[in-house]
Amino acid sequence: MLEESEDREYGAGQPGVSDEGSTENRIDHASTGSRVAGVLNAAEEAAETIRAEARRHADEMLRQAKVDAEARVEELSREAERVRAEADDYARDIRVAVDSYGTQARREAEDEARKLLADAEERARATREAAQEMASQIEEEARRRHESLVREARSLEERRQRVLDGLRDLAAQLQDALVEPTSRHVDESLADALDVERRR
Repeated sequence: MLEESEDREYGAGQPGVSDEGSTENRIDHASTGSRVAGVLNAAEEAAETIRAEARRHADEMLRQAKVDAEARVEELSREAERVRAEADDYARDIRVAVDSYGTQARREAEDEARKLLADAEERARATREAAQEMASQIEEEARRRHESLVREARSLEERRQRVLDGLRDLAAQLQDALVEPTSRHVDESLADALDVERRR
């Protein structure tokens, strides 16, 4: 019984005895390598897609922020011009009305008109400055968001690189593990196995 077991184990290590099984193993190993390559390719494509989407999203946000800021500045500028026009109209009405009151009344009315104009100019200036400040804040927020997206894309790229490195190491380890042992190693392993069987 022991001799039959030894014969079977010895015959399993001889060339040509399990060529079909060996060929199937090699086919499986090649398939494993293809699957690992497929995983690597898929990881690279996914990372590239994420990076492109992050860039596109950041560019769109920045563009929209600039459009919104310009629209807001234009709107506030129109409002300032409207206020100024109303003040001018009001001042003209006052000047027409006070002409009939004589020199003193005219001077007082002109002083009032100048004051109104100065106030309107001040309000227009304050409104314009507020609009510009708001536009600056919008652009700054868009810039910070863009930088955040760039950092996130860089982090994803680093993570992708780590995954690729890990997969390459795994592929190398699989390749090393799947390399067919030399006949000398087979003989030594067989001799060791037989020696263990004899000691039993």
